[in-house]
Amino acid sequence: MSDQSTNPLIAPLLALLQQAAGSYKVHELMSALRQQGAIPLLADDEQLQLFRVNFLIMNALYQLQAELWQEGWWLVISTLDIRLEPLTNVPDASHAFALGENLRSYYLDWQVFWQTDRAEVEALLTRFWRRYDGAGHRVEALALFELTANASQETIRRRWRELALQHHPDRGGDAETFIRIRWAWECLNTAK
Repeated sequence: MSDQSTNPLIAPLLALLQQAAGSYKVHELMSALRQQGAIPLLADDEQLQLFRVNFLIMNALYQLQAELWQEGWWLVISTLDIRLEPLTNVPDASHAFALGENLRSYYLDWQVFWQTDRAEVEALLTRFWRRYDGAGHRVEALALFELTANASQETIRRRWRELALQHHPDRGGDAETFIRIRWAWECLNTAK
């Protein structure tokens, strides 16, 4: 990205949203953009690349939300529900627009994109995992690890290492699968 304020994902995201029969989740948008070859290389570091791609997607969505509002459309932006709908179908859109101001400000601030480094991404992830209710998702995490509810901490640790080695992007694995495995590990590791 040579121009620091031009987001290359705006046009492809708008096309995806206009063609959608339903709603998208953020990771589905990322996958669709990756299949189109629309995602640029933004960092050599895998975690920083993922942060920046997510930032670009959210930045594009918030830019589109403001533009589409002027054209009579409401762009719903939620991690699990991203979709376009006529503004006339959303009587409280002004309220929803105001509620999203903090996230909108964060994702429209290009300094966040350019100045967030690997250490800050790690700190963000650590804070997220600590706040996340790992115990409430233990069953899902165990299923992802293909373990039973009575698995010992040592068994969980061994399985984490096996899966991490198998799915790590540096070893030919998929970054999204690795992130889900890491999520499961964090849930199981903090729920002891």
